[in-house]
Amino acid sequence: MPTTTNTSKTSPKPPRRRAGPSPVRYDFVLVMIVATLIGLGLVMIFSASYVQANNLYGKSAFYFLRQLQWLVVSVIGMIVAALIDFRILKRLALILMALTVLMLVAVLLFGDKNLGSRRHLFGTSVQPSEVAKLTIIIYIAYWLSSKGNRLREVSVGLVPFSVLLSLVALLIVLQPDFDTTALIVMTALIMFFIAGADLKQLGIAGVVAAITFVVVVTQINYASVRINEFIDFLKDPGTGSYQLTASLQALANGGVLGAGLGDGTTTIPLAFTDSIFAVIGEELGLVGALGVVALFMAFAYRGLRIALRSNDSFGLILGCGITGWIALQAFVNIAVNTATLPFSGLTLPFVSYGGSSLVACMAGVGVLLSISRYSNQTAASPARAAVQPTNGATYATLGLGWRNWRARLPGAGRARRATASRRTTQQSGRGYSSGGSSYSVKASSAPRTAALSRRVTRTKRTLARRTGTSRKPAKSSSSSGTYRVPRRR
Repeated sequence: MPTTTNTSKTSPKPPRRRAGPSPVRYDFVLVMIVATLIGLGLVMIFSASYVQANNLYGKSAFYFLRQLQWLVVSVIGMIVAALIDFRILKRLALILMALTVLMLVAVLLFGDKNLGSRRHLFGTSVQPSEVAKLTIIIYIAYWLSSKGNRLREVSVGLVPFSVLLSLVALLIVLQPDFDTTALIVMTALIMFFIAGADLKQLGIAGVVAAITFVVVVTQINYASVRINEFIDFLKDPGTGSYQLTASLQALANGGVLGAGLGDGTTTIPLAFTDSIFAVIGEELGLVGALGVVALFMAFAYRGLRIALRSNDSFGLILGCGITGWIALQAFVNIAVNTATLPFSGLTLPFVSYGGSSLVACMAGVGVLLSISRYSNQTAASPARAAVQPTNGATYATLGLGWRNWRARLPGAGRARRATASRRTTQQSGRGYSSGGSSYSVKASSAPRTAALSRRVTRTKRTLARRTGTSRKPAKSSSSSGTYRVPRRR
């Protein structure tokens, strides 16, 4: 029989993509925000320190060059942290915590005393308390994520968490460094809330922290002096803290557009470290000050966005902890310079002069970039996004909706609702447990898979109905061995 040939031209098929790892996707918006803050910081450090540097060292760019050296080290640290999978930090969390405790103890024993406190180690400018901010956040994120659904139990969640936090806080407050201690405690409480802690437990922890704060303030001399100076300043700005008075005077002199770089006239103590925001307000005006606030708000948004897109609870808690730490420190520094809070020794992240602070903050940014990178890789691969092992621990379902962004675990009076919720969650394909190992299923992949399966089933049925067969189309009578698909009616 004569064979029929198909003479129609067919378009060339596009090359098939090879299966492999998805392209690397970092959050470059976050990188640009941090780069802008660092660039602004370098300019303001030189503008605020060139007179003092010239008088002390004979080099007007002394502090600027020192900060530039630390910037090189911090950029290397950020790149290394971004290239490493953040989940490796789970295995290193205990080691990092042990090294942190050893460094804090070494500061108490061998640290150099400066301005009434021991914060530097072995005559260097390295402050272990700055590095401890990041390492403690890593360990707390690992510890909270490992508890899973049992975090609401008092003996498993609140009591060990309070003991751990008290030990670290005690080592730092003995230096004494009350400001860093308060910052770490606030960040840890935020992480405790994000991990799904019971609100009653969180309230108890807050009350205990407030009582401890009052006791510490009354016992530590410099802390009580700062509180009293702030109260006196609120009563009469002329008799209060000179630091707060000078900061407000600088902000007032700046006006809307500022006096210009290097043209500030107000003498501010620690101008290029703790009070650099006041210098920005004087030389760049209200526009420059609001620009800095906007940059830190954008940083907080991008950091929380990265954390909420993480594929496991460790990445979520870790990302929120790092973002909360840097954002809290920034806004506390801004509040101090605007006389909203008593004076503190916290620097403005990425902007103020200080090597240890810059290295720690940049390493934290590197961890955020690692979370964004590996979360994007997993989300881009349906096979890996479908089922992800969680090392045998059952984690709470962490939805990304605005009403269900935190882990919700059953309380004493919500047993029936929790049981129904678990059944609904299992039926919707969000999570299941098999063979003693728990898996977390990405919520967005299950509906897509179900929709694709229904579409394939409908196509098969339509094709079978048109060809009159139940499984495959009828074979053509030609010798070409091809299938004949009838035209649509």
